[in-house]
Amino acid sequence: MFGRQPKEENIEVPDVMFPSESEQEEATENYTELSKINNIEDSSIDEENPEVVTIVEKISGIVSPYFIVVVGLILSDDNFFLGLLLIAVGILSLLKISLTDIVGLFIEIKEGLTSDD
Repeated sequence: MFGRQPKEENIEVPDVMFPSESEQEEATENYTELSKINNIEDSSIDEENPEVVTIVEKISGIVSPYFIVVVGLILSDDNFFLGLLLIAVGILSLLKISLTDIVGLFIEIKEGLTSDD
């Protein structure tokens, strides 16, 4: 009464033809051949590392720990735990201390405390 009559829509569903197994195998072979060709070309590009990229990588490696510490100091006012965590990560990266060094230290401490000397 108050609304429109719904329109009848005829939706045509297209016929979908799936490829046969031989066509799928052929497509995967073509894909692997193309990926092998692309990997060969990509490896030759990686060998030619421009000077600018190496300089930027070195500068980034030097500046990023300081940036992490500064962000940690700024965040320590609002969120003390997150700020302290960022400061610790920044200082550890400045001192070139890795996670394996920390785990080794904990293992040495554990062995020292549990030894029966």
